[in-house]
Amino acid sequence: MSETRQDVWYSWNDASTEHGAEHDGHEEHGGSGTGLVFDETLRDGLQAPHVRNPTPEQKLGFLEHMVRSGIRSADLGFPGSDPAAAEECTALARHIATAGLDLVPGFAGRTHPADIGAICEVGQRAGIGVEAYAFIGVSPIRQYVEDWDPGLIERAIRTAAAECARGGAEFVLVLEDTVRCTPQVLAGVYDVAVETGVRRLTLCDTVGAAVPRGTAALIRWTRRYFAQRGHIVDLEWHGHNDRGLALVNSLVALSLGCARVHGTVLGVGERAGNASLDQIIVNHRLDDGHPYDLRALRGYVEHAAPLLGVEIPRNYPGMGRDVFKTSAGVHASAILKAHRKGDEALKDGVYAGVPARLLGREQEVLVDAASGASSVKYWLTTHGYPAEDSDVVKRVLELAKTRRTPLTDEEIGRVIATGH
Repeated sequence: MSETRQDVWYSWNDASTEHGAEHDGHEEHGGSGTGLVFDETLRDGLQAPHVRNPTPEQKLGFLEHMVRSGIRSADLGFPGSDPAAAEECTALARHIATAGLDLVPGFAGRTHPADIGAICEVGQRAGIGVEAYAFIGVSPIRQYVEDWDPGLIERAIRTAAAECARGGAEFVLVLEDTVRCTPQVLAGVYDVAVETGVRRLTLCDTVGAAVPRGTAALIRWTRRYFAQRGHIVDLEWHGHNDRGLALVNSLVALSLGCARVHGTVLGVGERAGNASLDQIIVNHRLDDGHPYDLRALRGYVEHAAPLLGVEIPRNYPGMGRDVFKTSAGVHASAILKAHRKGDEALKDGVYAGVPARLLGREQEVLVDAASGASSVKYWLTTHGYPAEDSDVVKRVLELAKTRRTPLTDEEIGRVIATGH
């Protein structure tokens, strides 16, 4: 078996200053807080083998939850894949139009005229403006496998742009595997983007290969390239989680002014999944003050999980059932003291990085074998019992030491009522 050609391997993770990848301190960008989240749950998220495809009726509910959460754009399918998909995509777009939902519908397709035509037809039939996320692979490894060359890629982009213009869809150029594409190839692609008037460009970490410095290098170089040509383009970031870095790469993209970052509910998607839409939103809300409704987002995640056939891990950030629970004595003591000060924000933050109240939840102190008196006193205080009854505290702790799991409210109540 022959060895793979070495010239097909490239990574922006190793980009050097010869390509202008390093930050020079002079480029302009939108700064943190300017970007929005693009929901890929109903398209990219459904490519995972363990994820269930919701029914068309169930997908209408997804749209309602997106809007309530503050999500304003989403990829709703691949209408060019088959007639049934086209019908479903049209129904979703029509629902957005007739219900007056504040949601911009996007649809995926190759840069092939048939796929672009199918997307344009969805918008025409639904009577609503749509965005065509037209994708093509650009990395040397992809070119080698597919027997493509840069000329073919550039011609495909010109064709897709022309088809979108004819059909009335906004053209969003999606460059698959951008993080492994050389600056030389990207320069040619970007020149075609300028020539055809592309206004939205998606940079993709298709195989989850990027690290934060590579993400930053690619985005900075891209922004500088278009700025030097006087062409305004909104950048988007699409990341996968193969190295466990999809969230941090997405936050880097937001901080560097990307107009949209893509994600899916609970990070569902093929292989190790996509960037987690809900984790991006929680961080965007906390760090940049974007007006997402985190209670509504929690409702969206809890609605979507069973329909997608996935569980919310108990320790999943923000949404897991155990993430605001503690039994450690020192933690319980601090939470109890904050509670007694009557300051909910203080209580929510003394031992938590995500305020539970923003998600409609509360800090919970459990009583188990590892607990001390403060855990029992907190339980007594929040359940309306005198907290300084040392005999009750002692009996509850004695029972807790005999158990391998936390005591339930009923068990603690029984100790108080019966004395044992």
